[in-house]
Amino acid sequence: MDSAAPLPFRAKLPGKESISFTEIRDVSARVEGLLHFDGTELVLEWEEVEEIDEVSLMNVSEETVRYEAETLVVPLRWLAGAELVGGILRPRLRLLATGLGAFDGMPAAKGRTLDLPYTRADRLVAVAMRNAIEAARQELAFPTDSTEVPLLSDTETPLPR
Repeated sequence: MDSAAPLPFRAKLPGKESISFTEIRDVSARVEGLLHFDGTELVLEWEEVEEIDEVSLMNVSEETVRYEAETLVVPLRWLAGAELVGGILRPRLRLLATGLGAFDGMPAAKGRTLDLPYTRADRLVAVAMRNAIEAARQELAFPTDSTEVPLLSDTETPLPR
């Protein structure tokens, strides 16, 4: 199976806000990354980005902090499905895992669900990615290689259930 083109994604994370007598601080965070699929496993690579706005009695400042890139490998057998959700306004590729620990370490994950927002310009890439994942899952569930599934000859009868 050919690998699909990488899907860029950008997910918003919960921010932090603090207000004191002398300072107001607002921290917004997001995850920017790429989803790769090679036919047997998903590879998520991302970096967290924080934008920090501070207003104090003496200063107004803006700062952007980028953290070190991280990677997570998810075997195909850990996926329960992939679907496109959100329509035209908030398009996302939703990955569903078979267990709660499949997306451990990925900040945008919520339990066994991982929503990867993408831009409308990347819609065709997202459709191709979802189709490639679902085709590989079907192949995993129902192998087409006749050596893996023995066929009955005309004289054999199936075992009773």
